Amino acid sequence: MSERPLLDALAFRFRLEEEVARVRRAGGFLSLAVLRIEAGRTSPIDAETRLARVARRLRDAVRLHDVLAGHGANLVLLMPETTASEAVRAGERLLALVAEEIALPAGHALPRDSAGVATAYGEVEGGGFALLAAAEDALREAAPGQVVRSRSLDGRPRILVVDDDLSFAQVLAETISERGWDAHPCSEPADARQRVKDRSYSGLFIDMVLPGTSGAEILRDALAAHPRRPAILMSGHDANHDAILEALGLGPVMFVHKPMSSADLDAALLMFRELVPGMVRRGRGVP
Repeated sequence: MSERPLLDALAFRFRLEEEVARVRRAGGFLSLAVLRIEAGRTSPIDAETRLARVARRLRDAVRLHDVLAGHGANLVLLMPETTASEAVRAGERLLALVAEEIALPAGHALPRDSAGVATAYGEVEGGGFALLAAAEDALREAAPGQVVRSRSLDGRPRILVVDDDLSFAQVLAETISERGWDAHPCSEPADARQRVKDRSYSGLFIDMVLPGTSGAEILRDALAAHPRRPAILMSGHDANHDAILEALGLGPVMFVHKPMSSADLDAALLMFRELVPGMVRRGRGVP
């Protein structure tokens, strides 16, 4: 079997932009790790030799659809279908593998390898360059032996919470964010009508009763723009049952009563996990 190639910088950039375009179209996660491979107190020739040894070792250790490339004095690893937490674990495993191949003469300092990772979900503002830059920024913060996760790109699917009670919308958005999503409150129906057409939102929570309109009308706008996007309709116990039944027939929609229990919220987010692209996959496991 032929040896897996180590891409050069140009070939890697083409592959990176291909993967960014893929997640823009279909959703899902895309992670990138930049690994700084130090050579310790050795000559430049020895440093280059160590980088080559590390590259050969990692080519055999990464998944078949991961992409390894040289990037100046560093290595970069592109990991499709990989969440941020999975990318950090992968970086830690790779640094451990790199440490195993150390064979420096006595008295030489151990290498100070480190890694930075960044993760995108769906649309990547700035494209592949932004993903690479975020991983490099994280690498600059990494101490020897450490893997640092980007704070600017953390790769969480976005959820829109629509409710004219701003305090409720904010609390619900914060609670959803604590469960691993990126939730945004919206209390103005006119604003909501525009936002639900934005494909960067992977799921919706919409109150049934809104001033000047209804949650069902906004839901129709949302599903007309993106028919397979899951949504949660919310209302008090005095909700119009006929309107609820009609809304449930529009697409992947669930109804929950307000105030929402923790169990209802977990059930709603479980539905999202099953329907949002990339959340259930064959990668390194569901977070």
